[in-house]
Amino acid sequence: MGKPKKRTRVTAKKEAASSITIRQIIRTKGDTTWTTYLVQGWKENGKWKRKQFKNRADAEREAALKRVELENKGRKQHMVLSPLTEKQHEQARQAFDKLGGTYSLDQAVEFFLRHHRAPDYTITVRDAAKLFLDEKERDGLRPRTIEGLKWTLKLFRKASGNPKVHEVTPQDVERFLSGLRAKDGKSKASRRTWEIHRTALNGFFSWAAEKDVATNRPFTFENPVSDVRKFTSRQVREEQSKKGIKTTSIEDLERMFKTLRRWRGGKLLRAYAYQYFAGIRPGGELKELSKFEDELVNLDTRTITIPAHIAKTKHDRHVDISDNLAAWLEVAQKPVIPKNYENLNKKARKHFKLTHDETRHSFISYHVALHRSIGDAALQAGNSESIVRRHYLNLHPREEGEAFFGVFPAGHGAMTTRKPDGEAAPEHLRVVGR
Repeated sequence: MGKPKKRTRVTAKKEAASSITIRQIIRTKGDTTWTTYLVQGWKENGKWKRKQFKNRADAEREAALKRVELENKGRKQHMVLSPLTEKQHEQARQAFDKLGGTYSLDQAVEFFLRHHRAPDYTITVRDAAKLFLDEKERDGLRPRTIEGLKWTLKLFRKASGNPKVHEVTPQDVERFLSGLRAKDGKSKASRRTWEIHRTALNGFFSWAAEKDVATNRPFTFENPVSDVRKFTSRQVREEQSKKGIKTTSIEDLERMFKTLRRWRGGKLLRAYAYQYFAGIRPGGELKELSKFEDELVNLDTRTITIPAHIAKTKHDRHVDISDNLAAWLEVAQKPVIPKNYENLNKKARKHFKLTHDETRHSFISYHVALHRSIGDAALQAGNSESIVRRHYLNLHPREEGEAFFGVFPAGHGAMTTRKPDGEAAPEHLRVVGR
């Protein structure tokens, strides 16, 4: 009896993790005979597995897939016909690894094209801002508004390193807004400040995304501010109501005007008289008033006219000149805005520890206290009646309203005071003109 022939192994070795084999099997049932191909040689959940295919091409494809899958330490593979090169496939694989399960590759590509795809003409934020501000100035935007936009874009440019416009992302804008600080340099800026700067940036990037041949726009394809958090008017009002309205006390007001009359020859006296006793806004309104004071201020009719193109609300406004304001205007030198005003005003506000809009808050609240008319105060201050009612009503009693408009320069009168029983003060303490 001869030596038996050595049998050829058709199953994978137990120790060979990637020894995938294909076994041809001839099957018969009745008069029918057919061939199948069995792919075997891998484990799933600790058990050996195999798959059966009708034709050899499908079996070889599955075997190749399993070999690659096992060689890549269990990474599931798919055999797909693709026009991509081997290098492109590898780049795609690395991209999926970096994205993980947080974002899909489509989302990542879409985001990149929205915020990093360079338009035909690229430009930095600094250079684009110049074109933007020039155009807004030609459109007739108020100087005060232009200055506000300019300030926001300057702050953003410095905070972001003056990038190309198309490279700015929502994260850049959010980071800038979150980094804004209050005047103390430590506390976070208010919601109102957030919204002022967010609105300015939104206007700029919306403009940059528009098509315009003259300026080679668009500079970007998307407005990055669109996805940035926005505070509603109600949220802003709620925060402001928590802080409350700050007004100047009568004692502090008297000391302030005595000091302003002496300091630097009284250069700021006229400006502060208009702010406190007429509620003139300290920005654009005061500057325009300085240019056209002789036309806008009529001491004969005791009226100050703020035209629509100067007023913040874009409506004409008429303010009554009180007796004490007329007296201060007699002793205060012109112009309203002297040379080096910004520097002098900054020092004065710091010295007196004035908060934002404290001069207007004082005028409106004391006006309501004295005259007990919300409508009249709203008309003269250029606010709505609802704003006056919500913020300024009942902040001060009538006696303090009389005292506020009874602050005169020395030699013109003195502040009215009353005895506890309501009896008028002696004649020499009464306000001149009342």
